[in-house]
Amino acid sequence: VLLTGCPAPDGMVYSVSSPRASELVQERLQPIVDAYAFDGAIRISGGPLDGAKMGRGELWPWASVTKQVVATLVIQDVEAGRLSLDEPVSTYLENWPATGPAAPSLRQLMRHQSGLYDPEDEKDYDPHSATDLDPMSCVERRTQEPGGSFNYSNCDFLLVGRILEQVNGRTLDALFQSRIAEPAGLFEARFVEADTRLAPDRDETSASRIAAHGAAGGIAGTAWDLVRFDEALMDGRLLSSQAREEMWDGVLELGYTALGQWEATLPLDGCNEPIRIIERRGAVGGYQARNFMMPERNIAIAAFIGQSEEQYPFGEVWSREGLSYEILSAAVCTE
Repeated sequence: VLLTGCPAPDGMVYSVSSPRASELVQERLQPIVDAYAFDGAIRISGGPLDGAKMGRGELWPWASVTKQVVATLVIQDVEAGRLSLDEPVSTYLENWPATGPAAPSLRQLMRHQSGLYDPEDEKDYDPHSATDLDPMSCVERRTQEPGGSFNYSNCDFLLVGRILEQVNGRTLDALFQSRIAEPAGLFEARFVEADTRLAPDRDETSASRIAAHGAAGGIAGTAWDLVRFDEALMDGRLLSSQAREEMWDGVLELGYTALGQWEATLPLDGCNEPIRIIERRGAVGGYQARNFMMPERNIAIAAFIGQSEEQYPFGEVWSREGLSYEILSAAVCTE
């Protein structure tokens, strides 16, 4: 018998939301976790596996799932009239260079069409550095016009974070706490600092390295925190439905890229029709994060593991195989 205040044994998934959910979690989800030797954290909200949980409630780096949160802050400011998605961002930054290619818009930054210089393309780039990157260095060294092809870069969201702080006159963490964490009821999530205690990972990634990612990947929280963020996003506590749909508008020509996340309608095993999925993934050091929302089913799934992409494959939902595909199929399509 599991007591709600005690963590389950390592490797065990359980639910106490209802007797039926508890039974289905053992029948459908536990075999998947075992088959893929998954040893991280899982939390599911809504659907037949509602309340499914695995892990000890530790703080996990959200990595680039942070970008999904930051995009939400941007859209809140758009709704409030403080920002525009399509104005050049030089409007909001007094120190924008007078020369060089045109300034991108916030929409282009969040879809990674900014044209900014990406220091991670350099041969001597150190991915293990704990030094904060100044996004204006990416601006000053840009050579491409915005609006072109998709080119993923952390610099895009570091600049978005700088704009949010400039326009609001508050730190990014203060904005996160007041406009995301409080209304969504997040108990542990916060921007990482050098002394933040994180869940263990195989690479012993330092908290300082996570903190250096800032608006591009600097939040950590529990799996429960992440699904509570998802719930608040889906039920309208954070954005109006119209604003949320604009953020979730995936562009096929850009690989279904929306604003800070991906949106696609994909087949799952056991469902009679394809399911609309909002996905955000993240990876930093020895950590990986996955966040899935199925808004039409009101289901959210968060998963974390202390292994890098090279050490542990989550698989791709669109490929119709792998851990992510099987977990989503079980969580959404089980009757």
